[in-house]
Order: sequence, then C-alpha cells, then structure tokens
Amino acid sequence: MKRLSIYQYASQEMKALIKVLLSLSEETIAFSKPTDACWEDELISSLLLCGKGLHIEQLPLPERRANVWLSRLAIPFNLETAATSVLYKRLKSFTHELIDFCYSETRNFRQVSPDWLRRHPYALPVVNHVVGVFSKQELSKLIGHVSDTRISKPASQRIADLLGKVTADQIPKRPLVRERIRSTTEGIVRDLVGRLLLEEFVAYSLDKAGVAYKREDEYEALSGVVYDFRADFVVPDETEPRAFLEVRKSSSRHASLYAKDKMFSAINWKGRHQRCLGILVIDGPWTASVVEVMSKVFDYVVPIGAVATVCAKIRNYIEGDETVLQWLIHFKITRHRGASRPSGD
Repeated sequence: MKRLSIYQYASQEMKALIKVLLSLSEETIAFSKPTDACWEDELISSLLLCGKGLHIEQLPLPERRANVWLSRLAIPFNLETAATSVLYKRLKSFTHELIDFCYSETRNFRQVSPDWLRRHPYALPVVNHVVGVFSKQELSKLIGHVSDTRISKPASQRIADLLGKVTADQIPKRPLVRERIRSTTEGIVRDLVGRLLLEEFVAYSLDKAGVAYKREDEYEALSGVVYDFRADFVVPDETEPRAFLEVRKSSSRHASLYAKDKMFSAINWKGRHQRCLGILVIDGPWTASVVEVMSKVFDYVVPIGAVATVCAKIRNYIEGDETVLQWLIHFKITRHRGASRPSGD
C-alpha cells in the first residue's frame, strides 16, 4: 500500500473531521444542544469537549462527559479547537509510525541510498529533522527544490550525500525527531484550518440552502468603489452579486486590525452594489465591541457554527424577501471641480 505524506494524511483526516462536524452542527443546533447519543460516541464527544477547551489527552470518563459539558456551558464552542485537537492526536500517531519506519528501513540512517529516497519521498520531513534542516528555504539552498511527494534523481543524490556527512553519534534519537517534527505538523494544521475548515462549513451551508455561489479562486474580482478584489464567496456571481461572504478567524491580538480591513471591504463593495448583502462569518476570540461595530456595516455577522441560518436568509433574499437586507451604504468618490487633473488622465 502506498504511504501518504504527512500533508496528504492530514488533509484526508481534516476532510473527514469536517464532514463529522458539519453533521454534528446540524444535530446539535450549532453545537449548543448535544443529544444523549453524542456522549456514547468517542469521536463526537471528544470533538464537543475539545471545542469547549478541554485537552484531548485529559478528557473525563464517558459517563462524566455530559456533566462536564454542562459545567462549561458558558464557554463558547470553538470549531477550530475541536477539529485540530483530534487531528493533532491522529497526526502524532501517524508521524511516530513514519519515524519508526524510516529508522528501521535505513538502520538508523546509516544506510540511505538515493534510490531509497526516490521511492520514499514522504520520508523527507523526517530526513530534514535528522540532518537538522528545519525550513524549506534552507533545504532548497542545500539541495534545490524537492517535495515530500517527489524527489528527483539529482536531488536524491544530494540528500544522500548530505546524510553521509552526519556521523553516527550525530544522528538524533527517535524521541528528539518526534519532538522536532511537531513544528512541521503545526504548520500543516494551520494551513488546513485556513484553507479547508472554515470555508468548507460555509460552502456546505450554501449548498444545502440551494444558493449558487462562486469561491475566491473561481472568479477574477468583485468590483468596488475604490478597488476591485475577491470576496471569499460571492452569490451568485461577480457580475450581478446579491451577496458576498467573508470568512475570518481572529486572535485577541488582531481582532481590531482584521475588523478595520473587513469593514472597509464591506463599504467598498456595498457602496458599489447597494442591494448586495454583506455577510461576515467569524471564528476565534473577537471582542464584543469589535463585533458590535462590524454589525453596523455588514448586514449579518455570525459565528461559524450558525452559518446555516444566514445561508437560509440569503436564499430568502434571492427569492424576494427585502426585509433580509439591513444596510444601504451610499459611498462614491468624485473629483472636486477645482482640482487639477493628473497628467495622462
């Protein structure tokens, strides 16, 4: 059986977890009312409690989980924490197995041929940490471009030569490589959260509501008063937009900065398309004051767990319910009559 790279495995597992979370969001009314059956399922109960901030390695016994959920009811459910806690646990098992395989296959990295490297490109992250190369940029400088899905013949020879310079006493023990490779998995998980988790929730909810849309990589730009740019989702398309959706995770340090950026985007687009709904889907620790300000520009500011509700509102708006629209923004830029015209204008 062909082995997967760490990124391929993480992507596969994240997609599977997203499907579970999407279903769970519906069953529990946006993760607010778990049923008794939820506590009988190890994966679902783990997702629910990790979403409330519990560490996956310290979850209570199954018979106590419903009570622990109740004790943390006032804590907002965090979708990212729920997904990544389970994903990190699975990645830990996967990377430990990968490291053991690499050490066994190469006799603790004392017998690594170029041919072996070409046949096992997914071993590259382990090799990197064995030789003490911790970034793609540094690796590229040493051996040129390589990836954990394909290693060329010249690159495999250069990697083998690099390993040949590492003496037996310099080969790190497996526990140290297990610790080092955590930085690799953390970068992969961060990428998957931004690329898959939040936007997949939005796409699924739009699909279920029967709303046509284009994603950011499917169109050129949504025109605005000041500049043309792409929203994460535009409904149904950029030519005659009826709604745009921005999806943003925040941290406590960056909430205000993100808010200013997103609010200007909304003003820019709604100023050009006045009958267009502006929707912001958020996750993370946004402050109440920031959310309050954003709600004066966007028609709807909703947490990721409740996105299905606002998608149903979009459908109602498209079908003619004008009460869905909350704000009209009159924003235009005109030249002052006394201003000189720039050359070439």
